[in-house]
Amino acid sequence: MKIVTSVATALVLGFGAAAQAADVMLFTEDYAPLNFERDGQIVGLGADQVFEMMTRAGISYEAELTQWSRAIGQGEREANTCVFSTTHTEERDPKFKWIEPLATDRTILMRKKGNPIAPTTVAEAQAFRIGTQTGDYTVGLLESQGFGNIDLAPAQAATLKKLLGGRIDLMAASGAYFDTLVAEGAEVEEVLELSSSTMSLACSLQTDQELVDRMQAALQSMIDDGTQASITAKYQ
Repeated sequence: MKIVTSVATALVLGFGAAAQAADVMLFTEDYAPLNFERDGQIVGLGADQVFEMMTRAGISYEAELTQWSRAIGQGEREANTCVFSTTHTEERDPKFKWIEPLATDRTILMRKKGNPIAPTTVAEAQAFRIGTQTGDYTVGLLESQGFGNIDLAPAQAATLKKLLGGRIDLMAASGAYFDTLVAEGAEVEEVLELSSSTMSLACSLQTDQELVDRMQAALQSMIDDGTQASITAKYQ
């Protein structure tokens, strides 16, 4: 578990008075290139935007890198708590206040490289065992598209291990995650695109609306002045 706390624009590691004074608690997961740990810091296409957003809005925060099921649960239950980078789905829409867009992304099915499994439609893919992680947006997406044989793991890394080990047939994930795996030399291939989506900062319904408005205004300023595009380019 990695903790980063910030009051105004100062970033430090660990707990203490700064953490206690934070306006907002942020949760995220290890899911490159959107959010991951590098040299003791939480970074990524989504993370860099969120932290810059908080700085511009003058909002102090504490950020924690944890398993997604815990992150999304905390973001849904706790006041002044947000989770990123969260796929904005129809099912999730009424459960959060949304600050967006951080990015747009695809959801795809991938296979182990060289595996002959090659569904060309959702109907064909439904015949296979599909892996993803507990609490991920892909669970609801798969269910809504009629998939019944869904294998859950606590993290995407565990699902990937199952895929490469032949314990599942296909793996559902974001296109950005797939691109990162390919760049790292993982033996995976894209099989089928399931959907396109918007990645967002999702805040609990109990989050102060004034804070939400400030975050959205800060994100819009980043889009307008090119900061979002610059951050995105760093991770492509």
